Amino acid sequence: MRIVHTVVIVCSFAALTAHAQAPNAARRDARLLVTVADPSGAIIPNAKVSVVGLDDATKAATIPPVQTSSQGIAAISGLVPGRYSIVAEFSGFELGLLRDVRVRAGDNKHIVVLPLQRVLDTVNVAQDNQIAAADRNSTFGSTLTREQVDSLSDDPAEMQRQLQDLAGGNAIIRVDSFEGGQLPPKAQIKSIHITRDAFAAENHNIEGIIVDIITQPGLGTMHGMTQLRFRDGALSGRSPFTVTKGPEEIQNYQLALGGSLLTNRSSVSINAIGEHSFITPNLNAALPGGTTNSQLLAVKTPLDMTILSVLLDYAITKDQTLRVSVTRQHNTNRNFGIGTFDFPERAFSTDGHFDSVRLQEAGPLGRRFFTNTRLMITSNKSSSQSAVETSTIRVIDAFTTGGAQQAGSRSAAGLSLASDLDYVRGKHSIRTGIQLDGLRVRSNETQNYLGTYTFESLDAFNAGRPRSYIRRIGDPNIAYWSLQAAFYAQDDFRVKKGLTLSPGLRYEAQTHLRDKSNVGPRFGITYAPWTNGKTTLRGSFGVFYAWLFPNTYEQTVRVDGFRQQEINIVNPTYPDPGNIGTVLPTSRYLLSDNLQMVRLPRLSVGVDETLSPQFRFSSTYTYVHSSNQQRGQNLNAPVNGVRPNAAFSNIIEVMTDAKQRQQQLNNNITVSLSRPSAAVNAPRWNLKRTQFQLLYIVGQVRNSTEGPFVPPSTGNLTDDWGPANNDIRQRMNFSVNTTALKNFAVNFNVSAIAAPPYSMRTGFDNNGDLIFNDRPAGAGRNTLRGLGQRTLNMFVNYSLAVGRRPEGAGGGVTVTRRGEEGALMNVQMSAPDDARYHLNFTVQALNLTNHANYTGFIGTLTSPFFGKPTTVNNMRKIEFLVNFQF
Repeated sequence: MRIVHTVVIVCSFAALTAHAQAPNAARRDARLLVTVADPSGAIIPNAKVSVVGLDDATKAATIPPVQTSSQGIAAISGLVPGRYSIVAEFSGFELGLLRDVRVRAGDNKHIVVLPLQRVLDTVNVAQDNQIAAADRNSTFGSTLTREQVDSLSDDPAEMQRQLQDLAGGNAIIRVDSFEGGQLPPKAQIKSIHITRDAFAAENHNIEGIIVDIITQPGLGTMHGMTQLRFRDGALSGRSPFTVTKGPEEIQNYQLALGGSLLTNRSSVSINAIGEHSFITPNLNAALPGGTTNSQLLAVKTPLDMTILSVLLDYAITKDQTLRVSVTRQHNTNRNFGIGTFDFPERAFSTDGHFDSVRLQEAGPLGRRFFTNTRLMITSNKSSSQSAVETSTIRVIDAFTTGGAQQAGSRSAAGLSLASDLDYVRGKHSIRTGIQLDGLRVRSNETQNYLGTYTFESLDAFNAGRPRSYIRRIGDPNIAYWSLQAAFYAQDDFRVKKGLTLSPGLRYEAQTHLRDKSNVGPRFGITYAPWTNGKTTLRGSFGVFYAWLFPNTYEQTVRVDGFRQQEINIVNPTYPDPGNIGTVLPTSRYLLSDNLQMVRLPRLSVGVDETLSPQFRFSSTYTYVHSSNQQRGQNLNAPVNGVRPNAAFSNIIEVMTDAKQRQQQLNNNITVSLSRPSAAVNAPRWNLKRTQFQLLYIVGQVRNSTEGPFVPPSTGNLTDDWGPANNDIRQRMNFSVNTTALKNFAVNFNVSAIAAPPYSMRTGFDNNGDLIFNDRPAGAGRNTLRGLGQRTLNMFVNYSLAVGRRPEGAGGGVTVTRRGEEGALMNVQMSAPDDARYHLNFTVQALNLTNHANYTGFIGTLTSPFFGKPTTVNNMRKIEFLVNFQF
């Protein structure tokens, strides 16, 4: 921690020094910074900006025209304070004019929006092609079109799943640079960008795919939106496991208001969401008589949810912007935990509150420094209650009945602080920063407090012969805290026009671990060999680390064998296990004294090729060979049927000696039928307003662990080497977006994955450790495969525009953190259309063809379902939305 403290002091001193120098940099002369943008808000490089004096003091000097930089900014220095007119021009646009501008001493910032010409074929607003191609932040990624963003589900959970499908696998989703928490309402989303090789030192997660969601408060005059989303089970698909289709419903209401509070100073958006929904689960269990019961349960599982969020932008100074986001969410779920093997008496209810406050302050300090500081404070409170209070009866992979045994409450308070300091000078673009994540938990949650009987087979159940009885007793009250810290630094060094080297270093430390040697070097090279910038090559290497999950540590605190005990009885009497007391053997869970952070060295190479403005292809290969993977070790496993320590049952120690190897080839193709052009949008029908995108991933993941508390079934770690639980060999996502018919937006999306693996189990406790993961002799882990899955989704939207927006509507502030050759800027963007009102009608269909995606394949030999699926995912759901914007 001493290193982290030193770094924080150095970074803070540098920032304060730069901030202190900013006033001294002010001159008695004036400087004009003019940002030139198109009507969509995109900046225009190489535009011509002319400035002409309007009063006696300013007319004396002749001011030569200036071209905008690659960031769309024209800087005119040495001006006499007074009145000027500003003219901006660029091929393909009408002239932009600010007729009378008052320029004062120091920096003056203005924006000129160039209207599109009435007839236009092609508009090129790109910066130098080779420089752009060699920028590590601009390649190996994709930005969702407005149509793609609109076609995402309005359900945050479904939207998250769709983004994961679009990105391909275990992508990290960030909202305004924050990880975790709920996704924002779609009305607040400004843009979504997918990065496919995030090797930089600022990133903790090894997942090379990051989905960045940028939100934006309302712009211009105050406006709003109301929306109704509803679904009825009449159009939903029936599960193939049942003869009849159960009722289901979603009623979702949303109200959004937003706009400028103070012109060019602050803006706000307020979103309120309310939802009531329910589904009817299906039972698919094997009964004691040997028959299979696949039926629709006469029980609904309702969900009630309310969300209120407020997002505020405020320009503290000309350069510094503060963003504040406050969210309050309340969820109530009833009759959870039933369906498939679980009978209705297994139901339980939950009630939860989630609150978050996010603060982000960003902007330049002087000419060469830029800060971006984020603070997130969260509070999460939840409670649960079982519908029936009785012990649980479980027949492995056949059926489960009895009480859910869920009770108590949990509260968690989290704090996350991250701060970046950027310094740009010449060919160097340096970023350094810190990250602190803290968590405080208090809980009296308790599970299995009435005990669970486990039967190895239906025959054993019919004979009244359980294999084990396990029950937790003792004090469920726990409290703990954890802290994670990181420091990072990186330099993007432009060696020459088409070559950028990116050396970096990251250091991480965490409480509850003695391991403090977690230094992760990072290095990347981005090369654009040709001046047209159509080809970009990238290679990267980095050492990543994974945090110890709070849930893992919590288990060792909760069931330590003393505060709370887990009683284990072998071959108990049934249905009464007899007197339960602390004298019986108890399980305990603990962390190894030598526990280390999971170490993940990662190598990546890739190519990004733009064959034409309409066709782009990228491919990235990654290889990860990680050590220190967590797995369980049973320190008290039976030897010839006898425990070494008779006072305890299983003593599971979390070790970090398992391994994992992963390789993946990620291919992405984007095809547009036309290059960007205003003329394309003119006719009522134009098939060229269509875009295709294909993501295809092939890979392999192998490891020797099934989790931190799961010991190898044979006791030998090498016997567990095999496909990982998430070893999906192929993934594909294909989407078609079109606005060929004016006012209509249509999206078709097909996603498919190969079959996931599962293991063959005997169903018996062959080694007597009461952990039912035993495999037949010679059977490896995850050697069986289920079936692949595929889903066709559809989105159709019709938009009707009415009226004309008042003059002056629109406008807002967006901060861009750093640019080329030392430019640090504050870019204003404005992009409303002319319509005052919009009425949108939308139909969304999930799994339009009602294809049965079977899952839950059973590998237990004693189960009647061996080799068969037990559940089916995402049968057809059709939702209707009505949206009115005013």
